[in-house]
Amino acid sequence: NPAAAEALNDTYALRGIFKTAATKDPACDQKLTIDLSPTRIARITSALQAELEPHGLADTLNFFHTIVAYHVPLIMAALSAVTGRDLAPLHTTHNFNFRIIDYTPATASPASHNGCGAHTDYGTFSIIFQDGTAGLEVEAPEEPGTWLPVPGDATVLLCGWCAVVLSGSKVAAVRHRVRRVPGVRRLSAVLFVAPDLDVKMAPAERVEAFSDAVNEGLFDVRWFKEVMGKKWRHREGNEKLETGDDGIEQDIDIERLIWR
Repeated sequence: NPAAAEALNDTYALRGIFKTAATKDPACDQKLTIDLSPTRIARITSALQAELEPHGLADTLNFFHTIVAYHVPLIMAALSAVTGRDLAPLHTTHNFNFRIIDYTPATASPASHNGCGAHTDYGTFSIIFQDGTAGLEVEAPEEPGTWLPVPGDATVLLCGWCAVVLSGSKVAAVRHRVRRVPGVRRLSAVLFVAPDLDVKMAPAERVEAFSDAVNEGLFDVRWFKEVMGKKWRHREGNEKLETGDDGIEQDIDIERLIWR
């Protein structure tokens, strides 16, 4: 329903909610996405929510709300125990994003194997729910460039860069990607959990492997997300980079920022 999709995007004019760049750009990630957050959901009128209910909006929101209410606190507590730092006070504003992803064959490059380019998430952790179709791969930490397939029926928890920094490097962030099988449709849902935007990107105690900027807390999560976001939005076909910025991978940029 193009009219409903347009109305949904109008509720968040800055970047939209229903992303369809892959239908026109054969070089970007070949996927369609619906990106939601508590802020964006609050902007969807009751009339539009009613119109979208037959298409599963209410069920989708209920699913994500259940995960947030029952599973996120358990995971946060487990991460706090592992890292020796109480992470809950750094996550009080529900800086969450909910993403529905359709790796449909009906894109600008139907023969492409690139569903989602290799990257590391920016936040604290992400939970990936799959429909049973394989395609998700993680990079072997000890063998960069070696990709390990993840079973299509597995639910996957991955930590991001914020977890690496806030934990004092006690947890690792894993690069991952999605490879498409031409002609095969794959669906997934992802919950992204990140610290409050004003939290300083710094460990509780100095870590010699970290850069001075990180150890001294010279930037916050808001700034860090914006820096990373330029690259991931470019990869997904939703934003152009400034001249000269597109030759460096997102993770290389961030590694130079985080590590000494």
